[in-house]
Amino acid sequence: MSMRPFACACCGAQLIPPGLERRSFLRFVAAGTAGLALAPRIGRAQSPGVQSPTPYKAMLLSCVDPRTQAPIAEWMNMPVADSHATSLLGKYSQFTIAGAAVGVIAPYFSQAWKDTFWDNFGATIQLHRIENLVSVDHSNCGAVGIAYGQDVLSDPKLELSAHMDAAEELKHQLMLRHPDAGFQAWYVTRDSAGKFTNWRTLIPGPVIG
Repeated sequence: MSMRPFACACCGAQLIPPGLERRSFLRFVAAGTAGLALAPRIGRAQSPGVQSPTPYKAMLLSCVDPRTQAPIAEWMNMPVADSHATSLLGKYSQFTIAGAAVGVIAPYFSQAWKDTFWDNFGATIQLHRIENLVSVDHSNCGAVGIAYGQDVLSDPKLELSAHMDAAEELKHQLMLRHPDAGFQAWYVTRDSAGKFTNWRTLIPGPVIG
């Protein structure tokens, strides 16, 4: 029985047809696994022929902390000097993990966390052809206390240093894996009302158009 593939709505990638029999599905997975084994792991994904321009610009790496979800989304959705020249609403993918850059870098957290992030970053390059990683850490981050101890979390200078070190190592690893990708790292802290409104650059990068 012939089966017609169907496509992902966001990027047109071919997906597994519904109702695919188990035996056919296993053959599909085996073929896909072999293809992944041969795919390059470093550098931007390449496709043959001329591609139409992509509307997608970046992946956002941010923390799971509920307090930061709305402030970071608002920041991404408006033009920001030294980051993005226009709103990125609907133009970025997102990976959310405890600690943001700290969650990807800190030795305390499992290797599986790190592998999952890099696998997802590679996938969004292939699917959405994004060219930038925007990393946003925040103050009073519980993951920093888990990874480095409450003494670091309670000292603003040590806390900032932990986030800076994580951002620098993240950039280093990014350049090894995806040397063509742009990178910028940001840090948002709370104002006197306890809201996350104060933004500073940890590592500057190319402004996203």
